[in-house]
Amino acid sequence: MQIGQKIMRFDRVDSTNNYTANLLKEGKIVHGTVIMADTQTAGRGQRGTNWTSNAGENLLFSLFIAPDNLSVENQVALTHFASIGIVEVLRKIGISAEIKWPNDIYVNQKKIAGILIENTIKGGIISNSIIGIGLNVNQIHFENFNATSIKIETNTFSSIDSIVFKLIDELNTLWEFIQKSDFQTIKKRYLNSLYQLGTKALYQDDSGKFEGVIEGVSEMGYLQIRKEGELKEYDLKEISFLVASD
Repeated sequence: MQIGQKIMRFDRVDSTNNYTANLLKEGKIVHGTVIMADTQTAGRGQRGTNWTSNAGENLLFSLFIAPDNLSVENQVALTHFASIGIVEVLRKIGISAEIKWPNDIYVNQKKIAGILIENTIKGGIISNSIIGIGLNVNQIHFENFNATSIKIETNTFSSIDSIVFKLIDELNTLWEFIQKSDFQTIKKRYLNSLYQLGTKALYQDDSGKFEGVIEGVSEMGYLQIRKEGELKEYDLKEISFLVASD
């Protein structure tokens, strides 16, 4: 079954990921199902953050997938898959975007999309995955958030349905790499769009602030930064990106 062959759309849910998880518990969902909502009352982001969105203005989307024999060692491919899908959609409508590790999508130093992936693992295999995506489409005011949207970047109103079908097309194309276990190709495309790759920048870890250079991402998905001549690997909560003061 292709991604998007079944689409369920709602005016309001607590979160599309939660709704998808409840369908899974009830055995009422199949691979490729897309859940959309006009608004979320309890949208969630990475690191336990909230995802806020004006009702009806943005794409709030969860995808349920049941991979064929995807090992936990290769689960980072799902991050690459979803991130590249969004970057490609934006590129095709004239917006140059970057992936801020691990899976926030940025345009001109401002966040335009976020991804939350929740995997179920059994016996070292990903039995299923819920991939939540929030993409700012027509919202133009973001209180207390460093954010942007398709409308801000293009000065044009976009149909959310048009954007979701573009995204589904991209994800179906990219899913073929996952099915063929061609993880290196999908990783290369991810790295080609990785924010601050190869650029000296400021970061903070448990030992304090430092200047370092992102050199890549490990096979397990850890961020690799050259710090004081040594290549260090960081998990999600172990590193912060800092902005240099003028």
